[in-house]
Amino acid sequence: MIFRDESECVPWKNACKAFFTILIIGLVIRLVLMPITSSPFDMGAGWAAIMDGTYSGDTIYESGWYFYPPVWGYILSILSGVADLIGMGSFGAVFPSIYDGQILTVGHGLLTNLGFNFLVKIPALIFDVLTGFVAYVLVKKLTGSQKKAVIGFALWFLAPVVIMSGSMLGMFDSIMIFLMMLSLLTFMKKKYFLTGTLMSIAFFTKIFAIFLIPVMVAYIISERDVDLKERYKNLLYASLGFALIGVLIYLPAILTGEFMDSLTFFTMRNDTYADAGGFQFSPTFNNVFFYFPLLIAAYILIFVYMFAQKEDREKKFLWLIVLSIIPIFALPYVAYTPTYGITLLPAILILFSFKGKIAYIPWILVFLFPLHGILHYWETLFYPLAAFTDLLDLSSIVERFPSGFFYDLVNWITFLPGMSIVIIIAHYVAKKKEVYPWIKTRLRLA
Repeated sequence: MIFRDESECVPWKNACKAFFTILIIGLVIRLVLMPITSSPFDMGAGWAAIMDGTYSGDTIYESGWYFYPPVWGYILSILSGVADLIGMGSFGAVFPSIYDGQILTVGHGLLTNLGFNFLVKIPALIFDVLTGFVAYVLVKKLTGSQKKAVIGFALWFLAPVVIMSGSMLGMFDSIMIFLMMLSLLTFMKKKYFLTGTLMSIAFFTKIFAIFLIPVMVAYIISERDVDLKERYKNLLYASLGFALIGVLIYLPAILTGEFMDSLTFFTMRNDTYADAGGFQFSPTFNNVFFYFPLLIAAYILIFVYMFAQKEDREKKFLWLIVLSIIPIFALPYVAYTPTYGITLLPAILILFSFKGKIAYIPWILVFLFPLHGILHYWETLFYPLAAFTDLLDLSSIVERFPSGFFYDLVNWITFLPGMSIVIIIAHYVAKKKEVYPWIKTRLRLA
């Protein structure tokens, strides 16, 4: 018998019931939203154009609309084959009246239909579920609590930013998060080659996975339980895993001479930053280039601190993982699309595992990202519902929420979720180092 008596079985049953309730609620929300919502830019001029190009034998970069590393492009190619197999003859339709005849405007030439929307969002649905399972395992491993593990699953699976990212906007960030979090689990089990392969796929899906690498490298080469030769062998295994998968991922792009095209997302941002004359006192993701010296200094400090640790290294490693994720999200005047906030959730899950309910503060603040998405896309999120059903009147839909104080405010304060984690960590460090009593003493003396 697994349980010695019925009383031991009850908490497990309750946890399972809660887990599957959360799973069903999250799935129902996603399945309802998937067909009827879309991103006018990414779904229309992006994924639809790329998949249509594969019908003609084009590579993912020949469409002119793919700006990311190759992984998501390969998935789109597979989806294109599925669309062909099931006889999906159309991805959408053009509605010139919406834009006064400007049907060739970037991102607004095609409104994707319900079937296409559902098909393209299936990978996000799958990886949302898989990441939820990994979140459950990670929190259970760190806390030993079945109840907290279920809450950790809910913090991921019911997060509005996660639902909006994959099931509304059709973005693929949950693939990267799944690989990042799974790589944390394999790293803690010292499976370094496997960790390297997972991190490589994550990095070549979206660059944010790079945040974990400095802490991982510092941990490996400063691991005092093994000799120096073993440390560098472990680092070599991880590096080989990363490089091998990286070459396999990029081999088609290299053979077709499209390697530089795969870097467009980054080079385009840098060019835009330079053309704009540098840092702007308004939200723009290009401002991240202004912060590069600060970010590099932060990651060097994180690396050195991890390298110097001799005791309680596993816990400090995870705290530094949190710190490595949040710098870019705690900076003002850096615009984030509605999907970028999803990257903060692994940090929030670790914070929850160690400090409990205080992690709800940044989790709630992450709602600023989908709020930005709602304001930015406004009713265009539901264009498919209006264009392909009789439930909404297409002519009544406005393109975006009118710009103004509230819209600008939401853009400007999207650094608060990351900053709140910084403040929470600083609070606990100050408390542990007895900084507060020292300050009170100085204030009394003053």
